[in-house]
Parts: sequence; C-alpha cells; structure tokens
Amino acid sequence: MKRTPQNLPYHDLIGLRVEIIEHPTESLKGLKGRIVGETRHTLKIEGDDKKERIVLKQGYFKFLLPNGEEVVLEGWRIQGRPEERLKRFLKRR
Repeated sequence: MKRTPQNLPYHDLIGLRVEIIEHPTESLKGLKGRIVGETRHTLKIEGDDKKERIVLKQGYFKFLLPNGEEVVLEGWRIQGRPEERLKRFLKRR
C-alpha cells in the first residue's frame, strides 16, 4: 500500500522527511530531518548534525511523502506502534 495523506497515520514512518511545526519544547520547533526510529510515544529524527528523540503527543509534524506531497499531522494521531495504528484503522472500517 502506497503512503498517501489519508493513510499516513497507519503506516510505518521510518525513512520519511519531517519538520516539527509546533511543539511545547521551543527549541524543537523548526527541526527538520529524516525519521530513523519510532516507538509508541516518540520519533527519532536525524538532522544535519545530531539525532533527537521527540515526544509525539503535543506536537504538530509536517511529513514529506515520497511523491512530494506534504502532510501535517497532530502527534496524537501517530502515537502507538505501527501495527497498533493499523489495527485502529481496520477497526474503523
């Protein structure tokens, strides 16, 4: 299944480019990089000079899909392991 704006919350996020648009931690706003890891509550983002672990719950993130589309998501929508997010999607159907 291809990543689209509609199904991105239910996909694996590793490898996507991301920018933090809004976050309670002021120093993280504007951080850009590639997602190199994810847990239930965090993303690990590799930027130009360092890796940062970001708490998802209160942030807003802009993802760049492989086809060039940009998608903005609230952090709570992408919380959970990828397999848990997929189960939530399938239950909604």
